[in-house]
Parts: sequence; C-alpha cells; structure tokens
Amino acid sequence: MRRNVVLFDKKIDSNNLFLKKLNEHGSWIAKSKRTNHLHGGIIKNILRFAWYFIFPLSIVLQRKKYNKIIGWQQFYGLNFAFWSRLFKLKKNNELIVMTFIYKKKNGFAGMLYHKYISYIVTSKYIDKFICFAKEECDYYSKLFSMNKNKFIFVPLGESKVTDVPLSDEGYIFATGRSNRDYHFLIDVLEGTDYKLTIACDTFHYNNNGNIVVQNNCYGKHMLKLMARCHCVVIPLKDLTMSSGQLVVLQAMSLGKPVICTKSDGIKDYIEDNVTGLLIENKKELLLSALNYLYTNNEAYKFMSKKSYQSYCENFTEEAMFERITNVIYS
Repeated sequence: MRRNVVLFDKKIDSNNLFLKKLNEHGSWIAKSKRTNHLHGGIIKNILRFAWYFIFPLSIVLQRKKYNKIIGWQQFYGLNFAFWSRLFKLKKNNELIVMTFIYKKKNGFAGMLYHKYISYIVTSKYIDKFICFAKEECDYYSKLFSMNKNKFIFVPLGESKVTDVPLSDEGYIFATGRSNRDYHFLIDVLEGTDYKLTIACDTFHYNNNGNIVVQNNCYGKHMLKLMARCHCVVIPLKDLTMSSGQLVVLQAMSLGKPVICTKSDGIKDYIEDNVTGLLIENKKELLLSALNYLYTNNEAYKFMSKKSYQSYCENFTEEAMFERITNVIYS
C-alpha cells in the first residue's frame, strides 16, 4: 500500500499536529532535511540551496512508495516537480506545494530564476499551490498564465506561544528576515526616546544608544523578547510580497499590538485600528502610530484584547491544519 508523505525542513517529532490531522484521513509519514537554520554567510547559503535540490531528488527516487506528497518547504515540492519534468517521468503522485511565494528578480540572474520557476510551476507535476494571501492567487495565475483554481488561499496559523512570562518592559520589538526594511525602522527611531530591539540573524548593526540588534536570537529566546515588549513593528519592503504573517500571529497570540507596513499579504490578518495598525513606510506615520500605542492606554488594551481574540478565532495552528487537510482531500 502506497503511503503519503510531507517534506519538512525542520525537525519533526511524533506529536506533530499536522501529521496527526492528516492521519485522520490516511496514512502519512514525515521526511525531513533540516535547512531552516542555514541562513547568513556564503557557505550556509550554498549548503541550503544544495539541499533544496538533493533532498527532493532522493524523494523522486522513492516516488513509487508515495501517493500524495506535500512540500511543506516549498522548494522541496518545487524541485520534486523540477526533477520529474527534467527526467520526463510519468506522473504518479499528487503534489501539493505549501507556502508558495515567488518574487520576480532583476537582471540576468532574475531572468534565469524566472525561467526556472516557470519551468516548474507550469508543469503537470504540481496539482495545487497553497498561498497565505488572497491576492497572491490572482497574481500568480496571471503571471504564469494558469488556471486560478490551482492557487488556493489558506490563512496561516501558528501555535500559541506558551511558557513565556508576559510583561511590558516598554521597548519596541521587531523580528524576521524576509522582506524586512530595518534601515527604515532604524532611521526613524535612532536617537529618539523609544527603545528598539531587533532579532535577526542576517541584519547587522553596531548597537548604539536606544537600538539593539541581536543576531543569535531564535525560538524560545526570541519569543521571550517578544513577550516582554510593548508592541511589535514589522517594516516591509516589497508590498506585493507575502511576508510578515508569522510574526503577526505570534504577537497576536501574546496579545501584543502590531504596527505593520500595509501590504497585500498582511491585510488578510490585521484589521486596521482594531487588531493592529497598518501604515505606509513614512516617518511621520510610524511615529504617530507609536505615539498612539504609548499614550492611549485604553486603545492599547482594546487592541491587545482584539488581536488575541482574532488569533484564537481565526489563526490557530489547528484551524490552519484543518483547512489544509480539507484542501488536500477536496
């Protein structure tokens, strides 16, 4: 009997909630090659990119063992399709690519990257793409001239942050590496009375005065910092790129108000002036939003309560896995 498999890029234990949900409908196993720690530095990046191709190739060689394949790490799913098309293999697996995110790049390298992604995405080997922003489904279907029904919006979910003591030490917190505009954030806040802490392994800054950047801050350590902040700020560069949602949900699960750059991928998660504040990347707008959260205690408490309530009702990990399972078995 052929089984089903999820391709992860992180360590997975037997209590994984996603696998438990999937196993209510069929026989599922996990295959994992951890690459989510390989960021920062040329050697780490080369290793990560190499595994993006090598690990899916190993699954291609075992493809007859599996019926459904889910690429939790999108490049594991994408490159399974790449090898399948390159070798002109018979399609005998249903392939779902999760968290599909693609941004066109400039120059000759960007042209090659677009051809590579198009070669994969337009192949017959991928049955569904799961996106975490509604507008991405329209964008990708037009970009690749494909049926929109192949791109399915599922709201992102995140496990509730637990075992971290909540407090308010008054500082602003920012974290995440994808599509962040930390230079804008620092330009606005440097030398002000606000204290800012940034946790990011790929952004480097000579800590000075009111701003501290921590480069080795992951997992529980990062969440402890978030749990002690006054609010979370997420400055984004590309407004069409899906990014920042995970940090939004982590903050919401802690009841921490979020100020975020207004973008296509964020408005599915934050209701402006209710569960967070959406602004353009302008100095006066960010300072105004911060002043609002630091001086209006009633508004702060209201937003904290509403953000936590929205997380519990819409964006838990359990809710996301239920929706994805429905997509897989629809």
